[in-house]
Amino acid sequence: MVAGIKSVAVIGAGPAGAITIDALAEEKHFDVIRVFERREKAGGIWISDANESPKLSSVRALVDQKADQPVSIPSKLPALTSQKPALNGKEHRYSYTPVYPGMLSNIDERIMAYTKEPFPIPRDPITNEPIPGKAPFRNSEVIREWIESLFDRKGYRHKVEYNTTVEKAIKEGSKWVLTLRQSLPGGEHNYWWQEKFDAVVVASGHYSIPRFSPVPGLAEFAQNHPGVVEHSKTYRGPERYRGKTVITIGASVSATDIARAIVKVAKTPLYASIREPHRVYGTVPFEHPQMALKPTISHVSTSPHSRTVFFSDGSKVDNVDHIIFGTGYDFSLPFLPSVKVENRRIQGIYQHIFMQDDPTLAFVGAVSAGFTFLVFEWQAVVVARFMAGRISLPSKDVQKKWETDRLAARGDGQPFFKIAPDFEDYFEGLRKLAGDSSPEAPGRRLIKWDSAWLGVAEQTMQDRIAKWQQVAQETKEQLPSRDNRQSRSRKRGDAQLARL
Repeated sequence: MVAGIKSVAVIGAGPAGAITIDALAEEKHFDVIRVFERREKAGGIWISDANESPKLSSVRALVDQKADQPVSIPSKLPALTSQKPALNGKEHRYSYTPVYPGMLSNIDERIMAYTKEPFPIPRDPITNEPIPGKAPFRNSEVIREWIESLFDRKGYRHKVEYNTTVEKAIKEGSKWVLTLRQSLPGGEHNYWWQEKFDAVVVASGHYSIPRFSPVPGLAEFAQNHPGVVEHSKTYRGPERYRGKTVITIGASVSATDIARAIVKVAKTPLYASIREPHRVYGTVPFEHPQMALKPTISHVSTSPHSRTVFFSDGSKVDNVDHIIFGTGYDFSLPFLPSVKVENRRIQGIYQHIFMQDDPTLAFVGAVSAGFTFLVFEWQAVVVARFMAGRISLPSKDVQKKWETDRLAARGDGQPFFKIAPDFEDYFEGLRKLAGDSSPEAPGRRLIKWDSAWLGVAEQTMQDRIAKWQQVAQETKEQLPSRDNRQSRSRKRGDAQLARL
């Protein structure tokens, strides 16, 4: 049990930050709770940059995992400095979001929302009546507004400092010292200052820095052919790819959604390269008459005069116009010099939440495939109860054993912090760690894992699979008639030429 925590800094005003501030506030224990958000409003990655056209500032830095480095801090604080692209630019700091026009959630809202904060019921804009049979997914702006409402409903807005980036967080004695930089209105100056806290919760997620597969020659290819190598984070709709030769990389939800949108307009076949079938839906999204499924890329041409991509089965595609990586994201914590990120995961962490060496530094949202956003609630409650001194963590040896055992069972990298398929074990483990809370006690209460949640997720996926198969079949049935029309058109053209 930790004692003496009265001030907490929360980094990030996205969904994880929203539930974290509520969990902390409901403990009725802390004197100071502050949230720092680098964007201009709440929402995190659900803020729409759909009308912008972001570009990758350096594919080489991303491939080498050297993007988003620590910045230079003024020697004397507080300070006022000029704004510069390296500090303030969305592309340089990777602060733009992956939202594209029409983007929807990929999880049923019943298992996405927090237990006390459901999403608003879709209503007819004229009659205000509930819309029956509305799809269980939500538009990105609806989600962003829902996140913002979480800050507003209990008066938390005044606790949030927007346009403010945490550039450094270090422990000095018993205090965490945060170096903060705020982009001032007008676009000319940055204001720098420091604040001290007893504890820090990092709730900024891990969807900022695009991850790239280790493809030999990729950095040179990107340098020789600017704009050809892309990431799902920069995708802004299919129109850019009309009539183009496109390769998508990955079997994730983003890769499948992008491939299926682009295939409608791109030069066919669209090539979909995957390392292995998805755990749940296999290769179904790519079983489409206008797609060609490919194995991993072995290498790409490094000649400035060639845009050829080679695959591990010996095949190749020439004159590629776009390669879109839907391969996820890397952790990026340039503001935390004490935290080691290696093999694409946070080292020395317990339950994906607490730093073993110093649990006054905690993470909410540093997981994947865990019923986003619902899992954040379980994590936030555990963090709040620990920092309020209501529960204890096991010994450091036990925490280290948890990490070692998980590495042995799951492996390093992304599999380590992936919750699926062990949802119940993780949710119930956190609920037990949080301890029972009597109705009279302060704080949010965690309910028991509900097996129906998994049923909702499975049914949602089955519905998606059925839809993919339906579209593929309809497209297949339409292709012969298209071919016949094209053949008749060619014959008419030949007849006209013969008469000349």
